[in-house]
Amino acid sequence: MKKNGFTLIELVVVIVILGILAVVAAPKFMNLQVDARNASLKGLEGSLKSALGTTYAKLTIAGLENERYVTTRKNSGTEQGVFSADLNIPGCPVGTDCVFQFGYPINHSTTLKNLIENFNSDWAIANHTGESRITFKQFTEDAMNDDDKYIGQKMTREDCYLTYTPPTEAGSGYTLTFHPCK
Repeated sequence: MKKNGFTLIELVVVIVILGILAVVAAPKFMNLQVDARNASLKGLEGSLKSALGTTYAKLTIAGLENERYVTTRKNSGTEQGVFSADLNIPGCPVGTDCVFQFGYPINHSTTLKNLIENFNSDWAIANHTGESRITFKQFTEDAMNDDDKYIGQKMTREDCYLTYTPPTEAGSGYTLTFHPCK
């Protein structure tokens, strides 16, 4: 007589094997979101480095890489030490609010946002003690002062961002640091 189906022992063995596979494989799949965020931040870091290099090259060609304050805004020309220039930088045409210091963007969120196409859809900048922290938009919230006036973005977590610090003197260069997600 031929039996159809599985014995109880066979079913228990299969369940045990599946349990072992789940315990071994689950942590690997759980880290995929963190890995994806870190990869996105690394991609943004590369885009920023490229944009910053292009910016510095354009300012060098114009002979303005050692100036403390260069803007793409139109000004009256009477302000001493302020250079208004058409630098032909993508995202920073004449009349926009892009400001550069010693060849690189100042710690000014508008300038950094303008350099990266579609920046506002995924990323946010939170100013934090002299540096810009660039992170995922979902990791920030509006910051208000004591009078309930909007003063910018603040981060809602202490990891998962890039830090941008502009140069402080001619020839010193910027700092762009990756802080991984955990």
